[in-house]
Amino acid sequence: MTDAGVQTAPGAEAGVPLSRREFLNYLWGASMAVFLAGAGGVTLWYALPRFREGEFGGVFTLPIANLPVPDSPPSDFPDGRFWLVNVGDGTLQDPRQPKDYPLQPGVKALYKVCVHLGCLYKWVPSNDRFECPCHGSKYLKSGARIDGPARRNLDVFSVEVLDAAGNVLSRSEPVMGSQEASSVVIPPEAVALRIDTGRRVTGAVNSKPGGGI
Repeated sequence: MTDAGVQTAPGAEAGVPLSRREFLNYLWGASMAVFLAGAGGVTLWYALPRFREGEFGGVFTLPIANLPVPDSPPSDFPDGRFWLVNVGDGTLQDPRQPKDYPLQPGVKALYKVCVHLGCLYKWVPSNDRFECPCHGSKYLKSGARIDGPARRNLDVFSVEVLDAAGNVLSRSEPVMGSQEASSVVIPPEAVALRIDTGRRVTGAVNSKPGGGI
């Protein structure tokens, strides 16, 4: 029964059923909307940086006791977004190390951000290397790229070695013929390291399969 004065078109109360073609058109439109929304989300995920500028950084002073021993797995320092590595004889003799990037013993502070598209790469102990979960770039403990779409070695932060009085005993220096910073040697009288995340050194160009110029 309807309210007085309101007329209902014949058949309107029961509703008009959709035809097969109309139903399929609606289904196709909804499927396309879901697909485009998903594709847009994936695009934004890879296009946007994995972190915001200014969320980390500063100067970090670490006791020598916090250093990993030579050739051991790298130490993670999330507050500064860097990995601390200690290059020893085993790392120097790693056959995977590209010959274009000679090493010296000492400590390096590797920026934790993949140089490809800004994801946070991870240390994978079973493979004894860093791996980026986003696009598959792979790096040795030395910071040298050996696989994946990245086209340079990992960036590093400036490292200084301090004595008990706060004097600088040694610091990472640019490698001759390369824009990369060297490992920093730890003298016996060293008591602390100072890592300045405001001073980032870009990794050397590296684009060959297996690493190299």
